[in-house]
Amino acid sequence: MLSCRFKSYWSDPWNRVDQVMYIMLLVAVILRFTLTNDNDFMWARYVYTVDLVLFYIRILQLYYIHEHLGPKVLVIWRMVCVILLMINVKYVNIYINCRFLYKVKLPPLVPRV
Repeated sequence: MLSCRFKSYWSDPWNRVDQVMYIMLLVAVILRFTLTNDNDFMWARYVYTVDLVLFYIRILQLYYIHEHLGPKVLVIWRMVCVILLMINVKYVNIYINCRFLYKVKLPPLVPRV
């Protein structure tokens, strides 16, 4: 009986995300209070940041069922995906052009005698 409930609980991916969030929060709090060096403290901040992103994604998932906010969340999500795609294409283009210009500006190779 208990194993059947546990299997049904783990069959939902959002429950898994919730458990990962709680574990990451515990790890971040433990790191926060045990690390004393500023360079090591950055790891606690990284874990807090990833955990906060997961919390925001989980909260946004709740808006899907709302009558007025659900379509807006979908539109914003699609818009963010398109903007990220354009930014990636733009930066790849800039990177390739900068590499090309750098190679063009290099002095010609002189053969060794």
